[in-house]
Amino acid sequence: MNEEFNQRFSEEVNRYKNALLFCAKQCEWETFKVNAGRLFDYVESIEMSETERRFFNISKIVVFILCIVVLFILKMNLIIISPAIARIRELITIAAVGIGCFEMYFFFNFRMYMKAKKSFYKKRRERFISDIEKDFKDIITQA
Repeated sequence: MNEEFNQRFSEEVNRYKNALLFCAKQCEWETFKVNAGRLFDYVESIEMSETERRFFNISKIVVFILCIVVLFILKMNLIIISPAIARIRELITIAAVGIGCFEMYFFFNFRMYMKAKKSFYKKRRERFISDIEKDFKDIITQA
């Protein structure tokens, strides 16, 4: 995250924290749960977008390098002179295939991770709300 976005994110979370604290002090637990749910939704959306952005930025770099390797292999095909160069070309080809397969595996694994994260969204949200409600009740009773 860049610095400006990081600062806006922190300010927004602080606003939610203050609203939750106010609701807890007033013992308005239903309003508290609504605000806690909104906080979870906000943080979750930011986390999902940042995770996807970082994953695809890294994937773009790997695919770019893979394309360069493939172009190098194709160019090497035109200038094969000795068996040693043919062996190097073979090793580079195997490495490129391996990297390509790993990238495809990583992509499918990432998609499954995101699907699993979305499928357990409701359960994680409810657990977050109950945990934060418990924390704030403890804070209020201690004060």
